[in-house]
Amino acid sequence: MSEVARISFAETRRRIAEDERVLRRCYESRNLRYGSLFWNPSRVCVVLYRLSRYCYCRRWFLVSRLLWQLNMLLTGADIAAISDLGEGLLIVHPVAVVISGSAGKRLVVEGFGGMGGGLSMNNVGAGPGLPMLGDDVELAHGAMVLGPVKVGSRVRIGPGCTVTRDLPDDTETLEPPIRIRRVQAIAKSGHE
Repeated sequence: MSEVARISFAETRRRIAEDERVLRRCYESRNLRYGSLFWNPSRVCVVLYRLSRYCYCRRWFLVSRLLWQLNMLLTGADIAAISDLGEGLLIVHPVAVVISGSAGKRLVVEGFGGMGGGLSMNNVGAGPGLPMLGDDVELAHGAMVLGPVKVGSRVRIGPGCTVTRDLPDDTETLEPPIRIRRVQAIAKSGHE
């Protein structure tokens, strides 16, 4: 097993505090009332991930796995403890979010999106088959990054987009255009 860099509990708490600041700014920028964020699913899934990651780095694998499973049960978010995610993590809608890989600071993931392994087992720095994202990456609703790809910093992946190749810094992927086609009426077959 490869060596995992240890993270201190003080650093874990600092990252959780930064994650909460980002969540508050998100609510305030949308003029949403939030009151206490303590039981907010967006906060709960990130805190459980951070604690799971801390335990994983300390080689407390059973506790790490239990926290990972609890996260899936309570919030619907599947954020693997092997994932190395920088501070300022924001999971807007945790249901059906799947994350396995590496990302820099201020990753934003909306619902039904995420990142994970593909068919190739190449390693770009996040682990065999896993993607590596830079700082300030945003995955819109339903956006996915799959396989051993590198995504640069300040990248926005639009709704419903699936990225399977490297993306440079300062880019945006756009959702495919919706195509509408007329369907011919079902021919009357005399069964009326």
